[in-house]
Amino acid sequence: MEHGELGVRPLRFAKAIDTITGSGETIRDWTPRFTFHGFRYVQVDGWPSASGQPQNEEILALVMHSDLKRRGLFNCSNASVNQLHKNVVWSMRGNFLSIPTDCPQRDERLGWTGDIQVFCPSASYLFDTTGMLGNWLEDVAAEQLEDWRGGIPGLVCPDVLPPHWPHIPQAVWDDVTILTPNDLYQYSADTDLLERQFVSMQTWLDKGVDRGEDGLWNPDQWQLSDWLDPTAPPDDPGSSRTDDVMVADAYLVHVTGVFAHICAKLRKSLLSAKYAADAARLRALFQHKYITPHGNLMSNSQTGVALAIQFNLYETAAHRLVAANSLKKLVRRARFNIATGFAGTPVILHALTTSKLPQIAYRMLLEKSCPSWLYPITMGATTIWERWDSMLPDGTINPGQMTSFNHYALGAVADWLHGSVGGISPLEPGWKVVKVRPVPGGNVTSAEVSFDGPYGLVSCAWKLEENGTRFVMSLVVPPNSTAVVTLPSELSASVSDEEEPSRQVGSGSHHFVCEYVAGAWPPKAIVAAHRPPAEENIAT
Repeated sequence: MEHGELGVRPLRFAKAIDTITGSGETIRDWTPRFTFHGFRYVQVDGWPSASGQPQNEEILALVMHSDLKRRGLFNCSNASVNQLHKNVVWSMRGNFLSIPTDCPQRDERLGWTGDIQVFCPSASYLFDTTGMLGNWLEDVAAEQLEDWRGGIPGLVCPDVLPPHWPHIPQAVWDDVTILTPNDLYQYSADTDLLERQFVSMQTWLDKGVDRGEDGLWNPDQWQLSDWLDPTAPPDDPGSSRTDDVMVADAYLVHVTGVFAHICAKLRKSLLSAKYAADAARLRALFQHKYITPHGNLMSNSQTGVALAIQFNLYETAAHRLVAANSLKKLVRRARFNIATGFAGTPVILHALTTSKLPQIAYRMLLEKSCPSWLYPITMGATTIWERWDSMLPDGTINPGQMTSFNHYALGAVADWLHGSVGGISPLEPGWKVVKVRPVPGGNVTSAEVSFDGPYGLVSCAWKLEENGTRFVMSLVVPPNSTAVVTLPSELSASVSDEEEPSRQVGSGSHHFVCEYVAGAWPPKAIVAAHRPPAEENIAT
């Protein structure tokens, strides 16, 4: 809705109108066929009643999505965060209809590869996506391996983009060929899936990537990169504050290393050694090209530093400390507003947690002003938006022609909610060994998560007692699996490679208690010395 009227401009050429021509007889159980609509509000004209308006029981919305088994649940003590998670689930349901679409409402509804690449870990926790996405990846490979494509997959699958879209390689988007099979493998331990996709993966790295003389990306290749950076103009969503080729190179180092591990899982030892060596060489080139001797990153932005941290691109612990301090400063100077697009959003909170800055991560999560994850919640959103400001604070729809109110990509933050707030994630493929490492913070005082995986139900529930100084956790581990547990009192505060204490427990119910010392809350924004302190917009 826009100022009391249906906001239809974002539909572009999609008419989204169903017209019923009656015969005079009562119409019962009618539903449109051969179409579907993504919507929140409906306008009904000409209803055959005295009031002209249907009764609530006379019109129903039919929810349509592929029949996927629900696997993962999340709940915590903060109502706004819970609504954010519900919005992620609804956006996934609305967009998983035969293929993983970008949006269900406008004249597009395409299987964009970049969207699902960043969202797949969250999706695979929420629902069993292995069959649906495994089948879709076979379609990706079938198109990619056509002779004329040069090993480059389409930006969408099925590839039905209009002719004016160039067929050029793209990091992040085309990396779906390697990262999404690997994500599915982490949630299923299905090596057959990796075997089916192996030629697609190798072809992308060996033939599809447009490389420069040093083996990194061709610096003259335009990249979608950190698409929809919140500072990008409405009519130029690819205008990111982060160097696009640096983002591509960071991804290239990462996907090469992931592919080396996949080769090892498939017992292709020679290929594993080759690509591991390639990844090490590319990592060294990345460091030489983008990281100063002191440890500063050339493209010093939330996305740039977060990617370098999360993809392990810093050489030393001293460099990682510089990166941690840099990211902390960037977030505080942004007044805890998000400054990332498609590439940076999935990793920013992970990177802050990896950098031992959990309170900064929670402060960013809980920010309510625009742009932030919770700003749409303050505007009444029930799904994830395509843009951080798809609707402006005054209730006007973003003027960009590309605006959607149901796009799951920025909901990739759910992966952090599951693994860091809730505290469970797969330590070995298929969840045979579960990593249990809850990281409390902010004003969140309890959380409950569960995942119904290949070995059964994993559940974890924790709460803070005694004024937040005592951490209490219950854990259920399914049969034939184990969990490696690290408690909040054992979390390292150092960015060095030191190993945190942990213990391994077997199947059954377990109870843990430890002391908990929270960091300073809330962290303060950095503002100019002559300006008043920043207003705090923290969701409670």
